Amino acid sequence: MHYFSVRKLWKFGWFCLLLQSVISIGYGAEMVDSQKACRSLDNELIRMEQRRLGEQLQEWDRQYQIDGVSGVSDEVYDQLLAKWQQGQRCQNLPDTLTQPLQPKTERLTKHPIPHTGLKKLKSEEIAAWIAPRHEVWLQPKVDGVAVTLHYENGRLVSMISRGNGSEGLNWRDKADFIQAIPKTISTKQFLVLQGELFWKLNGHVQNADGGKNARSKIAGWLMRKDQPKQVTNDIGIFIWAWPDNSVAMNRQLSELNRLGFELAQRYSHPIANYQSAAKWRDYYYSAPMPFATDGIVLKSFPSPPASAWQANQNSWSVAWKYPLKSVVSEVVDFTFRVGKSGAVNVIANIEPITIDDKQVSKIRIGSLNSWKQKDVLVGDKIQLTLSGHGTPFMEQVIWRRELRQYPDTSSLENFHSLSCLSYTPDCAPQFVARLAWLGKQLKIRGVGEKTWKAWAEQYGLSTLLGWLSPYWQDSLPKNKKTINALSQLQKTSMQPIVNWLKGLGIPLEIGQLNKISTIEKLNERESVEALGLSEKRKLALNRWLAEPEIQKALYTLQELYALQELHTLQELDISH
Repeated sequence: MHYFSVRKLWKFGWFCLLLQSVISIGYGAEMVDSQKACRSLDNELIRMEQRRLGEQLQEWDRQYQIDGVSGVSDEVYDQLLAKWQQGQRCQNLPDTLTQPLQPKTERLTKHPIPHTGLKKLKSEEIAAWIAPRHEVWLQPKVDGVAVTLHYENGRLVSMISRGNGSEGLNWRDKADFIQAIPKTISTKQFLVLQGELFWKLNGHVQNADGGKNARSKIAGWLMRKDQPKQVTNDIGIFIWAWPDNSVAMNRQLSELNRLGFELAQRYSHPIANYQSAAKWRDYYYSAPMPFATDGIVLKSFPSPPASAWQANQNSWSVAWKYPLKSVVSEVVDFTFRVGKSGAVNVIANIEPITIDDKQVSKIRIGSLNSWKQKDVLVGDKIQLTLSGHGTPFMEQVIWRRELRQYPDTSSLENFHSLSCLSYTPDCAPQFVARLAWLGKQLKIRGVGEKTWKAWAEQYGLSTLLGWLSPYWQDSLPKNKKTINALSQLQKTSMQPIVNWLKGLGIPLEIGQLNKISTIEKLNERESVEALGLSEKRKLALNRWLAEPEIQKALYTLQELYALQELHTLQELDISH
């Protein structure tokens, strides 16, 4: 394999300067130096992107608060928000987003008690938050849609979406079709409960299964314009706050259970310290659960009286999210890797990030065509995760720079399965990849891609089997490394013909290749017919055999085996 840097291919020279200014946005990752991040904002294009990002964040806020859906996951939103806030602080500008305006519609309903929201803390901040508090309770942070349930005289009068925390959409008509929500309860008091509607999952393991788009399913069901046709048991309700209740937490949980909300009692735990919280967090991350979760919630008891609750202001409850499954980074450069068959793989070099304790600074995008279809360029922000085998891969492009500058890759489109069978400067990547593959099939030890590249560029190795020539071997510098390499080259004469042909890239499958015992068989019509090739495979073989460089290599192999046979006969004569 060989690499091309996009910096060598970029058409617009001034843009190369801009490439140096990109900023890492890794939440939970290694952040770039803040001074460097601020210096990048001296560029007007970067400031323009900063403004665009703020506008996009506000649109996502609007979708979430008004429509009940989200264009990105919480993980991605939090990371992009942190990036935007950092840029705002660099410019001494406000780092709080303007809240979206609620539509003027009669459907909008004011919450009897505001939703306060949760501040998200990092792992290193949790112990300090717990330490001064006398009574702390822990619950899993259910991943769903937040609502207010309002009861009067024992009857459910409204179910209000979180909205902006002060007012939201009244989904009371949808509540009739959710079996898990009691429409009547055995108490006549004015009762306000806050909780999470969730999509029921059977034995869901967050660490292995992820979010399963559970929140989107709930939001889609709630936002549908037509009324449901039947009651569903796919939706559950988890009550996480009873604002106007100051009795002991154990009594609250027992009363909720009696009223028909039993999950809060089952999944609430008193904790004493950081270690206890961490243990429960690890448990809920890996244990089978009936719903998706994205962390845990810690609550200081007692909470302030309901009259003191304000939208998006909460000092007595915090969220401790799970380790990031999806991490956001920014593309800083591309490397184009040309393989032996001429296929081009695109590698994105990114601002370094950490996923599950794995350091990642580059990511494989795919083939040249795949890269073009994904439309990812330098400066774009991409969402990364780990595959089941622990390999990082790009999930999606979540933010594209407005100015799209595409590198010129036309020269990379000239490579194919029969190109670069000999060395030229333009062919160096594929030719060297061919030599490396051949060396691997012949079990040549200690001679890697760098050595083949040096031999081709500095010592005139211009054909696939030119290294067999004693004259070429004599041109190499006389040192220990060369002596070891030459001893490996000389051992290749003992390799079976199958390994040579496979190394030269013959377009046959291994079962077909094993039927070829000599080079001469490739020129015998009967022998080729006996391989049972498809018309497509037969055409590929004929094209391969017609290449002058392949013919030259096969002739060299015939001579090599003829000479080897002669030596064998001579040894037999001497022994007799």
